[in-house]
Amino acid sequence: MFAPITRSMTLTLGLCSLALCPSAHADTEPDKQQEPAAKALELDTTNINAVGLGTTTENTESYTTGAMSTATRLNLSIKETPQSVSVVTRQQMDDFKLTTLSEAMSQTTGVVVQHNDSDRVSYSSRGYSINNFQIDGMLNTFGRMKSDSDTIIYDRIEVVRGATGLTTGAGDPSATINMVRKRPTAQWEAKTGVSGGSYDDYYSYVDVGGPLAFDGRLRGRSVLAYRDSKSFRDHYQLQREVGYGILEADLTDDTVLAVGYDYQDKQVQGTSWGTVPYWKSNGDKANLSRSTNMATKWSSWPLKDKTAFANLDQNLGNGWHMKGAYTYRESDTDGKVYYGGGGYPNDDRSGMVAYRSHMKGEQKMEVYDFNFAGPYQLLGREHELMVGYGEAERSASNPYLVSAPTPPGYDNIPDWKYMGNIGKFRDTDTGIEGSNDSTKQKAGYLATRLSLAEKWHAVLGSRYGSWKTDSNYYSFNDQYQRTGNDHSSQTQNDVFTPYAGLLYDITPEYTAYVSYTDIFKPQTERDSSRKYLDPIVGQNYELGLKGSLLDERLNVATAVFWSKQDNVAELDDSVRPDPTTGEDFYKSGGKGNKVNGFEAEVSGEVMTGWNMTAGYTYTHSKNGEGERNNTNQPLNMLRISTAYRLPGEWNALTVGGAVNWQSDIYEFASRPVGRDADGDIVTKETRINQNNYSVVKLMSRYEFDKHLTASLNVDNLFDEKYYDNVGFYNGVFWGDPRTVTLSLDYKL
Repeated sequence: MFAPITRSMTLTLGLCSLALCPSAHADTEPDKQQEPAAKALELDTTNINAVGLGTTTENTESYTTGAMSTATRLNLSIKETPQSVSVVTRQQMDDFKLTTLSEAMSQTTGVVVQHNDSDRVSYSSRGYSINNFQIDGMLNTFGRMKSDSDTIIYDRIEVVRGATGLTTGAGDPSATINMVRKRPTAQWEAKTGVSGGSYDDYYSYVDVGGPLAFDGRLRGRSVLAYRDSKSFRDHYQLQREVGYGILEADLTDDTVLAVGYDYQDKQVQGTSWGTVPYWKSNGDKANLSRSTNMATKWSSWPLKDKTAFANLDQNLGNGWHMKGAYTYRESDTDGKVYYGGGGYPNDDRSGMVAYRSHMKGEQKMEVYDFNFAGPYQLLGREHELMVGYGEAERSASNPYLVSAPTPPGYDNIPDWKYMGNIGKFRDTDTGIEGSNDSTKQKAGYLATRLSLAEKWHAVLGSRYGSWKTDSNYYSFNDQYQRTGNDHSSQTQNDVFTPYAGLLYDITPEYTAYVSYTDIFKPQTERDSSRKYLDPIVGQNYELGLKGSLLDERLNVATAVFWSKQDNVAELDDSVRPDPTTGEDFYKSGGKGNKVNGFEAEVSGEVMTGWNMTAGYTYTHSKNGEGERNNTNQPLNMLRISTAYRLPGEWNALTVGGAVNWQSDIYEFASRPVGRDADGDIVTKETRINQNNYSVVKLMSRYEFDKHLTASLNVDNLFDEKYYDNVGFYNGVFWGDPRTVTLSLDYKL
């Protein structure tokens, strides 16, 4: 009953918003390239010509953007940025119904998306995990990002591959993912939609925004969404509520203040904690179906995120701006997980051992940043300068939980397919803090774009700051009195991260570039003795060619890259996660990890009505002994997405498709080869393979009139069977089967 009621509330709230704003019912349709109202200021200012693109991608019908600042904080076009950049625009997300971050990243050049279990997703690029996330350019310091967050509140998602030490500080030479929220529109716009798909996947949303008062000087926007879905996996279900609101005000003709709040509440049942077994206890392949889920129906790992934010943009004159931003976020979880993640299945479906834990805790994050940017004159040429300072602090706390006795053999699963008779384990929340940790970094940064000559430009920058982490794991006696503290901390001061890029304009359309940055990353990963691993250090280089064609609506790029890192953390599969906190343990990858590769991408409007993003990536990663590592990530990947609006009498119809292809992957895991004298299973390291595969998607959209459209999307058209992840926790994770989704969208 909850799902229909919530969907009705979503629609009702949206209609109420329209009723309160009569101007939203105007019959005239705003032009897609219309300039903002005369007295309104755009927070991210850029130059827009009659046919060029700005920073906002909504209502542009484009698969690219005119400017972005994720790489350097300077507001540059993709061609002017001396790094590899991809942008998933609002149009691409709408065309292919990319409603989650994982779905958007799965169609992004150079990004590998893998599931560790039903609710934990990892992203990788250029041989390393992606751990740097931003929202509106603000650093996200959480240990775990929003669990596959809903994309309905975002205008675009920018991905900068390689090291981004200038904007994120400590980090890997993998990528930075920056999710940019929707902003209020200069004129009233309202839209709503519903969709239904395979496995009872239902979705609804309302999105309303526009001027509120004072002749458009106060603007607002509200987005509400709800998903209620089951799954091809046995007894897995998900419900997600999404809320977003923002107010933007022109305090003066030169001052814009924006304040907002977003909320995502993900509730799940049938949560897994690990992969599906690849081998049986006798060493044969288990060949378990895609629907296999060795979790109880009550197993749950929910996540609730609440974020408040504020941005101030002050025009200082002569092209100079001061920008200040503040973000405060809380995230909490409270669920009990019971999953057959250990052992090997027997023919009678016994043999599996449960991983179980009460996942309860909260995290808080506070970030602020301010900078000054503008042009300056030097040696007869105009240049750009940006200087700023920021701090980010994350803190996490988990309660001290006392487990109640469980029945004998509670963790030994008699039949993993029928687990309905397994009751929820009990424990006591003492109300006492059992553990906590915090991470804080602060830094000043500076960047400049120099016009060295008519065709030569340079982007130079540096970041100088500190990084500190601290953790405490407390122990107690039977009277709940603290008896000990496992304390760990590390501090890195005087961290200097340089950034340099040199660009040469071969023609007005094509630019060659080379870039360099240092790599420095103090690691929060700990080994099995709970000691932090040494910081990662290294260098990152990139050499490329970029082009901006067809009035800057089409971008092309190629690049070669190479990097070297020492002390890279690798998951220690030989050690189980901490049963209380769920913490994974790691080991150092040693010295000399090297990555080199090649990328090529085309994105934007190939011709009138035809959008495309196509990217190929080759990534080779090897350790200090010259052996290939990260073998569970592909050497080669191809991502293609395209949509074409037919001309003439068929202009109401848009058709398109997507292809994701990747080369083979493999990982070593423990295969049973016999039993010892005590009857215990003896294992041998054996390879699990996933051959190269392709996943094909189709989309179509029909516009009945300027208000109503219907869309049909088919994912995994040929129902390809493949492993999304291999070797993790000694098993495999199945990719999604074919799904069909029908959507209706209405806008005023």
